[in-house]
Amino acid sequence: MAVSWRDIKTQLTGLDADTLISLIHDLYALNKENKVFLQGKVGGKGAYAGLLEDGIKKIIHEFFPERGFGKARIAPVKKIISGYKKATGDPIGIADLTLVFIEQIVKYCSTYGGMEESKYSSLSVAMNDLFTILKTCPAIIDVLNIEDRLIKAHADASNCGYGVEDEISELIDDIADLG
Repeated sequence: MAVSWRDIKTQLTGLDADTLISLIHDLYALNKENKVFLQGKVGGKGAYAGLLEDGIKKIIHEFFPERGFGKARIAPVKKIISGYKKATGDPIGIADLTLVFIEQIVKYCSTYGGMEESKYSSLSVAMNDLFTILKTCPAIIDVLNIEDRLIKAHADASNCGYGVEDEISELIDDIADLG
Protein backbone atom coordinates (compact mmCIF):
# COMPACT_ATOMS: atom_id res chain seq x y z
CA MET A 1 0.00 0.00 0.00
CA ALA A 2 1.31 3.42 -0.94
CA VAL A 3 1.83 6.02 1.72
CA SER A 4 -0.21 9.19 1.13
CA TRP A 5 1.16 12.71 1.25
CA ARG A 6 -0.95 13.30 4.36
CA ASP A 7 0.88 10.45 6.14
CA ILE A 8 4.26 11.73 4.99
CA LYS A 9 3.42 15.26 6.07
CA THR A 10 2.38 14.01 9.52
CA GLN A 11 5.67 12.16 9.89
CA LEU A 12 7.70 15.17 8.69
CA THR A 13 6.13 17.52 11.22
CA GLY A 14 7.45 15.32 14.00
CA LEU A 15 11.07 15.41 12.79
CA ASP A 16 13.74 17.66 14.29
CA ALA A 17 15.67 20.16 12.14
CA ASP A 18 18.80 18.01 11.77
CA THR A 19 16.80 15.03 10.57
CA LEU A 20 14.90 17.20 8.08
CA ILE A 21 18.15 18.66 6.77
CA SER A 22 19.59 15.16 6.40
CA LEU A 23 16.48 14.04 4.51
CA ILE A 24 16.64 17.06 2.19
CA HIS A 25 20.34 16.36 1.60
CA ASP A 26 19.49 12.79 0.61
CA LEU A 27 16.87 14.07 -1.83
CA TYR A 28 19.40 16.60 -3.18
CA ALA A 29 21.94 13.83 -3.78
CA LEU A 30 19.35 11.42 -5.22
CA ASN A 31 19.15 12.93 -8.71
CA LYS A 32 19.91 15.94 -10.87
CA GLU A 33 16.28 17.12 -10.96
CA ASN A 34 16.12 17.41 -7.17
CA LYS A 35 19.46 19.21 -7.14
CA VAL A 36 18.31 21.78 -9.73
CA PHE A 37 14.99 22.24 -7.95
CA LEU A 38 16.61 22.89 -4.57
CA GLN A 39 19.26 25.15 -6.06
CA GLY A 40 16.54 27.27 -7.64
CA LYS A 41 14.30 27.33 -4.58
CA VAL A 42 17.00 28.00 -2.00
CA GLY A 43 19.76 29.62 -4.08
CA GLY A 44 17.54 32.51 -5.13
CA LYS A 45 18.32 34.84 -7.99
CA GLY A 46 22.03 34.14 -7.68
CA ALA A 47 21.41 30.51 -8.62
CA TYR A 48 19.11 31.39 -11.52
CA ALA A 49 21.97 32.51 -13.77
CA GLY A 50 23.82 29.23 -13.45
CA LEU A 51 20.67 27.16 -13.93
CA LEU A 52 19.69 29.26 -16.95
CA GLU A 53 23.13 28.99 -18.54
CA ASP A 54 23.15 25.24 -17.99
CA GLY A 55 19.66 24.92 -19.47
CA ILE A 56 20.57 26.92 -22.57
CA LYS A 57 23.67 24.78 -23.14
CA LYS A 58 21.64 21.58 -22.80
CA ILE A 59 18.96 22.75 -25.24
CA ILE A 60 21.56 23.78 -27.83
CA HIS A 61 23.38 20.47 -27.33
CA GLU A 62 20.16 18.54 -27.96
CA PHE A 63 20.00 20.02 -31.47
CA PHE A 64 23.63 20.88 -32.24
CA PRO A 65 26.17 19.00 -30.12
CA GLU A 66 29.84 19.83 -30.54
CA ARG A 67 30.34 16.46 -32.22
CA GLY A 68 27.94 14.43 -34.32
CA PHE A 69 24.34 15.12 -35.10
CA GLY A 70 21.74 16.37 -32.66
CA LYS A 71 18.99 14.09 -31.50
CA ALA A 72 16.40 16.89 -31.50
CA ARG A 73 14.37 15.16 -28.79
CA ILE A 74 11.55 17.32 -27.52
CA ALA A 75 10.94 15.61 -24.15
CA PRO A 76 14.35 16.52 -22.63
CA VAL A 77 13.93 20.12 -23.75
CA LYS A 78 10.46 20.35 -22.20
CA LYS A 79 11.90 18.83 -19.03
CA ILE A 80 14.65 21.48 -18.90
CA ILE A 81 12.15 24.32 -19.30
CA SER A 82 9.61 22.92 -16.84
CA GLY A 83 12.34 22.11 -14.31
CA TYR A 84 13.65 25.67 -14.47
CA LYS A 85 10.10 27.00 -14.16
CA LYS A 86 9.35 24.87 -11.09
CA ALA A 87 12.66 25.69 -9.44
CA THR A 88 12.72 29.43 -10.04
CA GLY A 89 9.42 30.79 -11.32
CA ASP A 90 11.62 33.33 -13.17
CA PRO A 91 9.62 34.51 -16.22
CA ILE A 92 12.68 36.03 -17.93
CA GLY A 93 14.59 32.76 -17.75
CA ILE A 94 11.56 30.72 -18.78
CA ALA A 95 11.05 32.99 -21.78
CA ASP A 96 14.74 32.79 -22.67
CA LEU A 97 14.80 28.98 -22.53
CA THR A 98 11.60 28.81 -24.58
CA LEU A 99 13.03 31.17 -27.18
CA VAL A 100 16.29 29.19 -27.34
CA PHE A 101 14.19 26.09 -28.00
CA ILE A 102 12.32 27.89 -30.80
CA GLU A 103 15.58 29.16 -32.31
CA GLN A 104 17.26 25.76 -32.17
CA ILE A 105 14.39 23.71 -33.58
CA VAL A 106 13.96 26.16 -36.47
CA LYS A 107 17.71 26.13 -37.12
CA TYR A 108 17.68 22.32 -36.97
CA CYS A 109 14.82 22.13 -39.47
CA SER A 110 16.56 24.61 -41.77
CA THR A 111 19.87 22.72 -41.54
CA TYR A 112 18.63 19.14 -41.87
CA GLY A 113 15.27 19.46 -43.59
CA GLY A 114 11.83 18.41 -42.50
CA MET A 115 10.90 16.93 -39.16
CA GLU A 116 8.15 14.77 -37.74
CA GLU A 117 4.81 16.49 -37.32
CA SER A 118 5.08 16.19 -33.53
CA LYS A 119 8.13 18.48 -33.57
CA TYR A 120 6.20 21.10 -35.52
CA SER A 121 3.40 20.82 -32.96
CA SER A 122 5.90 21.28 -30.13
CA LEU A 123 7.25 24.35 -31.90
CA SER A 124 3.73 25.83 -32.10
CA VAL A 125 3.15 25.12 -28.41
CA ALA A 126 6.48 26.78 -27.53
CA MET A 127 5.55 29.89 -29.51
CA ASN A 128 2.19 30.06 -27.72
CA ASP A 129 3.93 29.59 -24.36
CA LEU A 130 6.38 32.38 -25.17
CA PHE A 131 3.59 34.74 -26.15
CA THR A 132 1.66 33.93 -22.96
CA ILE A 133 4.72 34.86 -20.88
CA LEU A 134 5.24 38.06 -22.84
CA LYS A 135 1.59 39.11 -22.41
CA THR A 136 2.00 38.95 -18.65
CA CYS A 137 5.38 40.70 -18.66
CA PRO A 138 6.00 42.71 -21.87
CA ALA A 139 9.24 44.19 -20.51
CA ILE A 140 10.87 40.83 -21.26
CA ILE A 141 10.61 41.64 -24.97
CA ASP A 142 13.33 44.27 -24.73
CA VAL A 143 15.33 42.53 -22.00
CA LEU A 144 15.85 39.44 -24.18
CA ASN A 145 15.86 41.24 -27.54
CA ILE A 146 13.04 38.92 -28.56
CA GLU A 147 11.88 40.63 -31.73
CA ASP A 148 15.37 40.59 -33.28
CA ARG A 149 15.88 36.96 -32.29
CA LEU A 150 12.54 35.98 -33.82
CA ILE A 151 13.34 37.87 -37.02
CA LYS A 152 16.52 35.76 -37.29
CA ALA A 153 14.49 32.59 -36.61
CA HIS A 154 12.01 33.72 -39.26
CA ALA A 155 14.83 33.95 -41.80
CA ASP A 156 16.00 30.46 -40.79
CA ALA A 157 12.45 29.13 -41.17
CA SER A 158 12.24 29.81 -44.90
CA ASN A 159 13.03 26.15 -45.69
CA CYS A 160 11.01 24.53 -42.91
CA GLY A 161 7.58 24.24 -44.46
CA TYR A 162 4.45 23.38 -42.41
CA GLY A 163 3.72 27.11 -42.13
CA VAL A 164 6.55 27.68 -39.62
CA GLU A 165 7.63 30.89 -41.33
CA ASP A 166 4.05 32.23 -41.25
CA GLU A 167 3.60 31.22 -37.63
CA ILE A 168 6.76 33.08 -36.63
CA SER A 169 5.57 36.13 -38.61
CA GLU A 170 2.28 36.05 -36.71
CA LEU A 171 4.14 35.78 -33.40
CA ILE A 172 6.34 38.76 -34.32
CA ASP A 173 3.21 40.78 -35.22
CA ASP A 174 1.45 39.78 -31.98
CA ILE A 175 4.50 40.78 -29.94
CA ALA A 176 4.72 44.12 -31.77
CA ASP A 177 1.09 44.74 -30.77
CA LEU A 178 2.04 44.28 -27.11
CA GLY A 179 4.47 47.19 -27.20
